Amino acid sequence: MVGTFSDSWKLTKTSFRLIREDRALLVFPLVAGLSILGVVALLLLGEFWLLAPALSSGGPSTLVEVAGVVLFLVAYLAMTFLSVYCTAALVGAATLKLSGQQPTAADGWKVARARLGRLLVWALLTATVGLVVQAISSRVRGIGGLIIGGVAGVAWGVVTYFMIPVLLFEDERPWPALKRSAHLFTSTFGRSLVSNLVLGLLLGVGIVAAVVLAILGVVLVASGSLVLGLVLLGVGIAVAVIVALIGSAAEGILRAALYRYATTGNIDPSLLPPAYQVSGTTTPSAPFA
Repeated sequence: MVGTFSDSWKLTKTSFRLIREDRALLVFPLVAGLSILGVVALLLLGEFWLLAPALSSGGPSTLVEVAGVVLFLVAYLAMTFLSVYCTAALVGAATLKLSGQQPTAADGWKVARARLGRLLVWALLTATVGLVVQAISSRVRGIGGLIIGGVAGVAWGVVTYFMIPVLLFEDERPWPALKRSAHLFTSTFGRSLVSNLVLGLLLGVGIVAAVVLAILGVVLVASGSLVLGLVLLGVGIAVAVIVALIGSAAEGILRAALYRYATTGNIDPSLLPPAYQVSGTTTPSAPFA
């Protein structure tokens, strides 16, 4: 147990270390977040464009309702794909760094682009599973539906935790890749679980601080201290955004580091070249070759 926690702490520190040494890794979650916000905005505009005339004329027709559902499904798939693609680019860039190279953001996108077809299929599959789980849990009223949705979501997250690095670096189709991902997670269960718990706790502290600042800001605004209240509210929002970006980047890097450990047994961050002095970058066909 001590060894598991020690290894998990090393992996977590490695994730934050890579972000500190190369803030370009924050580009990937930033692009993902902005792209998803753009899709959400387009979805809302599209739904308004479809439904507004229908509501003013007594209610939407069946055709309008079907079009609204199709628009939602397309937007949901687009958001899922953007999340998968940007995560793959982050994992690709982190993997290159962990293997001693000095990649740019462009190298991360290159790794993801090389597996574009697989990532698109995976996005379609995971989006479908998400909708099915939501549909099943919504049919069960009360706490039972929440439990079903929560358990199914956790189980799916565990089984698919290493899916993206497997798709990037191993020549597996979706179903064998899914079994491979599940095997890798069970073989590193303790370290994967503890590493993610440690990361979650660290990020939770930042989120709590952001919420406290935002609440204090709202209270001050309500009590008449407008300027100070707005400043604290703005700081709270800024802290939340920064924590979200760092958290997303750290989670992707941690996944790459855990995959490195699962496939090579190499976990000691001191083995990383201090200044990443390998010149040039290439898109690897296999990790840590």
